[in-house]
Amino acid sequence: MTYPWPDGKRAAVCFTFDFDGESPYLWRSRDSHGQAVGELEQRRYGPNRGVSNLLSMLDNLKLTATAFIPGWIAHEYPDQVTSIAHQGHELALHGWCHEPPTHLPVDDLRRTLDRAADELAGISGTRPVGYRSPSWDMSVAVFPVLRSLGVTYDSSLMGDDRPYEVDGVVEVPVDWVTDDAPYYRYVAGDPRPPATVPEVRQGWRAEIAAAKKHGTLCMITVHPWLSGRPARVDALEELLAPVVEDTELWCPTAGEIAAHHTGGRKVSLAKLRRPFHD
Repeated sequence: MTYPWPDGKRAAVCFTFDFDGESPYLWRSRDSHGQAVGELEQRRYGPNRGVSNLLSMLDNLKLTATAFIPGWIAHEYPDQVTSIAHQGHELALHGWCHEPPTHLPVDDLRRTLDRAADELAGISGTRPVGYRSPSWDMSVAVFPVLRSLGVTYDSSLMGDDRPYEVDGVVEVPVDWVTDDAPYYRYVAGDPRPPATVPEVRQGWRAEIAAAKKHGTLCMITVHPWLSGRPARVDALEELLAPVVEDTELWCPTAGEIAAHHTGGRKVSLAKLRRPFHD
């Protein structure tokens, strides 16, 4: 079945980045109060250099992205988040300090997301309508919380390679294959070195070509502390330049995909399928 992309486009390629900086490490180590600074400084490359490198690339390509940003990052790095918003990119929710939602009571999840939405709205002037769960960790309890906060789409699940709907929320699906973390994430003690730039570029080029052939969505997810390094940014620009110029491909934000999927209609409130229990 062919998905009806707008204006006769054959497929969509969506570029997103999760600007989470050091927040995942801070959440993981919240009880240990360790003194190690290696991973912290590695992650701080994102706000210090990586974001500006990615923004420069996107400006060169005239490509608009969606940035999923924890509220803590927006609070700690308002200048960088302001630059993202001023360049016209969409700001969307990514927790407060990168807390996986399965680790939080529902009331805490609602409180932290509402706080993060206020932080992002204070920068962009608009409350975010999109959400991506930290580490793509989700539970059935998240969707009612999103609806209560006016969030209309999520981008954390992999049940299709086209937009679909989950419990009254549009799902703009992701894929581990086109996330940079499995390839580039490396901290001391990891069992394998990071992948090389040509390897990632070649693999993602194949994913984009397949999306065009089969009429699907290719969701690219990067992190400024990983893909914001110069050689990786150059490879992204080389990969995406022909995509932006291809008149058969649509390069929207995640929010634009969600809006297209509903076409102004109300999303159905079909319930999630729960795991079977005896």
